[in-house]
Amino acid sequence: MSILVRPPKRKLHEVDEGPRKLSTVSWSPAARSDSQSSSRRPSEPLDSQSDSHPHATSLRELHSNRASPVLFDKGTLQTPRIFSPTASIVLIGIRGTGKSSLAVILAATSGRRLIDSDRYFQQVSGCSRAAFKKENDHTEYRLQEARVFESMLADNQEGCVIACGAGSMERSGQRLLREYAQTHPVIHVSRDPESIQSYLKAWHTQKVRHFLELSGPIYRGCSNLEFFNLSESGSSQHITKDGNKSPGPKLDQRSQTPTPFLTLKRVQRDFLRFIAFVTGDVTEMNRQHSSFPLSLLPVPSRPYTNSVSVPFSALRDNSLDIEEIEFGVDAFELAIDVTAPSDQMGLDSNLADSISQVISTIRRNIIVPIIYHVESYTSPKGHLSPPQNARSTDEAYASLVRHGLRLAPTFLTVDLSRDDTLFSEVVNARGRTSIIGHFETFRPLPGAETSEDNAAVERFRHRIQSLPGAIPIIAYNTGPLGRMSRCFNPILSPVTHPSLMRDNPSHVRSNITAREAQQALFSSFALDPMQFFVFGANVTYSMSPAMHNTSFKLCGMPHQYTIFQSPTIRGLNELVENQFFGGSSVSLPYKTEVIPLLHSMSPHARAIGAVNTLIPIRNDDDSDPRLSQESSIYLQKSRAGPIKGLHGDNTDWIGICNCIRRGLSPANAVRPTTTGLVIGSGGMARAAVYSMIHLGVQHIFVYNRTLANAEKLAHHYNRQEIFSGEQAGGDGSPRVSTLTSINEPWPADYKQPTIIVSGIPAHSLGGQPAPNFHVPTQWLESPTGGVVVDLAYKPLNTPLMKQIRALSHRGWVALDGLDVLPEQGFAQFELFTGRRAPRRLMRTIVLREYVDEEGHDDPRAIHDRLQNLDGQPS
Repeated sequence: MSILVRPPKRKLHEVDEGPRKLSTVSWSPAARSDSQSSSRRPSEPLDSQSDSHPHATSLRELHSNRASPVLFDKGTLQTPRIFSPTASIVLIGIRGTGKSSLAVILAATSGRRLIDSDRYFQQVSGCSRAAFKKENDHTEYRLQEARVFESMLADNQEGCVIACGAGSMERSGQRLLREYAQTHPVIHVSRDPESIQSYLKAWHTQKVRHFLELSGPIYRGCSNLEFFNLSESGSSQHITKDGNKSPGPKLDQRSQTPTPFLTLKRVQRDFLRFIAFVTGDVTEMNRQHSSFPLSLLPVPSRPYTNSVSVPFSALRDNSLDIEEIEFGVDAFELAIDVTAPSDQMGLDSNLADSISQVISTIRRNIIVPIIYHVESYTSPKGHLSPPQNARSTDEAYASLVRHGLRLAPTFLTVDLSRDDTLFSEVVNARGRTSIIGHFETFRPLPGAETSEDNAAVERFRHRIQSLPGAIPIIAYNTGPLGRMSRCFNPILSPVTHPSLMRDNPSHVRSNITAREAQQALFSSFALDPMQFFVFGANVTYSMSPAMHNTSFKLCGMPHQYTIFQSPTIRGLNELVENQFFGGSSVSLPYKTEVIPLLHSMSPHARAIGAVNTLIPIRNDDDSDPRLSQESSIYLQKSRAGPIKGLHGDNTDWIGICNCIRRGLSPANAVRPTTTGLVIGSGGMARAAVYSMIHLGVQHIFVYNRTLANAEKLAHHYNRQEIFSGEQAGGDGSPRVSTLTSINEPWPADYKQPTIIVSGIPAHSLGGQPAPNFHVPTQWLESPTGGVVVDLAYKPLNTPLMKQIRALSHRGWVALDGLDVLPEQGFAQFELFTGRRAPRRLMRTIVLREYVDEEGHDDPRAIHDRLQNLDGQPS
């Protein structure tokens, strides 16, 4: 339900007095605790927002002759941050922040028209800025610049991405931008001073830092959103106290080549995800989330979720492994634990930059939602009752919260003890961010804490949930005995990570880790240990048991994953009769044979026509209309009992899709003219075609030695109504065609392929020699190269991989079967357990378990990959 207003303040003794309607208030009272209680509650997005302001078209303040940006209008810009799907997007920032590159990336991938302020000035004025300056005095130049800028905004209000220059920050430009921001995303792009200095090759770094400090409030005063552009060079994993990046893990060297065609790869991913969220592009967000099935379900709808809380000071002052901290959690909370110094223009610019950089660093390294939380008290942890002077002022608190809204986190908390006007302001300006009302009380009571306090919290939570229109509520006790209430709080329970804990043998810990929370649920029989399998006719070689069992153990789950080999499909009956059956991977030859036995299938498996993952259905209750069949399956994890049916899914396409994403450079972003090529016609070739369709590729060719099999695969997809997602202005109708011979030239009416997936084996089969396949050179003439995914991994260094790696200087990137296997395993782990997969660990296990039986691979190859392991999201 929507949060509209905050209710009148209530005393703690009034909490249990009579029911109170919660559908229109942000209210989370605390249960009794001898030390303190904390209660939070996510809300759904508002159904309506405050009235927007029309764009003003009058030209004002044209006689400004200032040479550099100066803030003319004090105060913080507050806008609803809800925009029309077609609203143009404006990027502003000083030179060197990368806003032009981001504009090009967004235009190429979204189909928006690119408007560059310098080119627009030349089109309108008939000459460049330099030429106009030379022929006119300074006043006339400023007048012309103001006219052109107003025209550029007024004439391009829909379907564009506009990259603004420094001239936009003059007096009239600032006011136009503030008005434009009432109905359009105006994004301030910032960057670290070292990268800016490196780009400008002028000014020393300290001068750039000083200019950022002066200009930051000006750009923030004219924008409603902020994106910190993390540099690709070196590692962006860690941030040091002085704002510089520490070395951190290296990138996967197999994806690095002498040319910089992958330089902006992660920036592209970060920025497109940011844009999809702030614009509410559901199609694009679903496309991004489909690689990780849990992301398609809202966190409050899943049982026993948790959130790791990481202090901002720890991320700013230390080199922390963010991906390792994210391991095993459902959300990542950034706790702003510093006092906010401010000046006459709002939040201190250096602090704002630092928070923006930390948020971008977190986003780059995680896949779970971000919770932005500003601490009201900044006294040392461990104090049961902080002194009142440790509480930040309302204005300092508000400035940090307002900055958080600019960064568009998934969730943002608001202290319910603050002034009512702040709460109303946050709700009205929150955009797509969900608000969590936060209330914590410090009430030292006589005597020690008791376990009854935890029971009281649980009774309170059930009482709230039983009220009409109830919304999700987070409630738990703190302190050592409050740990039990954290384990059994069902939504976003707070957890920590071992790297954040300080050992003190004389004190009992009051926090818990994600692993400890999981262990407590199994030890108390709230969850059951399950049995998982890989099912097939010949699966003794499978690396899945090692990959999943190691992950189960590290996550604190007592599950077991074993091999189940069967000569016929009937062996599946034995699995289904097992009441502890949690799910199974399906191998050849049963990926299609199992389909008639299923109760339901995911849309992906149905489209592909093959299943590689089975999930038991134990609850066929359709009484809750809010849950789809797949959603209800997610809620049945780790609970034993009779099985009523089987649900089929396919994660092979996810592994292929993620590898394509990883290796596809921004220059080869999917467009209506993009072409893909699939080699082979088996089950993995089917998954490869589907992965390309999912990415938005509309022209796909299939080559197979037996033409009839290729035509059968093409017909399988052409007869279905599968739409690619209409990326970059296409009609969203993919077409699969066949190639008859490797000797023929590439079809003249289509661009050369930039995405190639090979699904044929590279080793000998049935006494037949290895295919020794190479892609014809006439099919590899893409001027920007592309990505080739070879699904074979025995051997790793296949003839195809050797061929493509030799072409790395032309922009070609090669990925193999050991890249694909863990990627599909991440999704399978989520489908089996309802928990996030430990991605880096699973990649490590796959590489360690790999055995080169025929001795074709360089022994150093696996060692190098382990040393340079890239566990980042694809």
